[in-house]
Amino acid sequence: MSVLTRAVPLLLVLALTAFSLGAAQAAPGENAPQPQAATQIPFGFTLGDAQQPTTSHVAKLGSDIAFPPGTFDGALGGLTNTVPISGKLTIPPTNGYFVAFRFMATTGRVEIIPDGDATGTATVKTGKDTNCKATQTNICADTDVTAKVFIKLSDAKVDGKTLDVGSNCRTAQPASVTIKALVPISLPAPPVKVTSTFTAPPFAGCVGHEDVSRLLTGLVSGPGNTFVSNLTLRCFSSGCKA
Repeated sequence: MSVLTRAVPLLLVLALTAFSLGAAQAAPGENAPQPQAATQIPFGFTLGDAQQPTTSHVAKLGSDIAFPPGTFDGALGGLTNTVPISGKLTIPPTNGYFVAFRFMATTGRVEIIPDGDATGTATVKTGKDTNCKATQTNICADTDVTAKVFIKLSDAKVDGKTLDVGSNCRTAQPASVTIKALVPISLPAPPVKVTSTFTAPPFAGCVGHEDVSRLLTGLVSGPGNTFVSNLTLRCFSSGCKA
């Protein structure tokens, strides 16, 4: 058998192998391993209770606004080291009472409207008698979460007389409320008091009989406002409903 005759079968094998490899590369994903989905561990907190309702102090007016209990439901990106955290903030509207210009009784309905999900990071810790001693739980997390919210006003009255602010009176930009706190992520867990200081942006769209946006901006907008609430872990991981 000649050298050429012996080489032909070998060349055919090499050609078929190259064709097979090329076909496999031409159809990525057909047999290729799929990337694993990122870990998402659900959780749920209740905001506010009888001991510490969700309260916002308006610096310029020197008045507090107390809100009904709300919720923060989201997901944690794992249980080791520093991971992403995100969630939906829900706070029911409330009626507020203020004293404008130090003598003018003012009432109005205040609504907190989230601008997308709250996002941030959580550094997971363990040890009920060490890292998580403050939360009295086996697992806890140092959180740094920012929620961007619009502040909407309606049903305003000054000395009992209606102040027409229109149907879309709210801050022109969302306020950024950042919560930095050590929170429990295992049950059972006691409530944790959280506080934040934020700036209320100027108002816009407060147009009824006339535009009172500048008036409300002068009364309410500015730095030094506070947000205070008790966070109580309601559910974690498999205990949270989908």
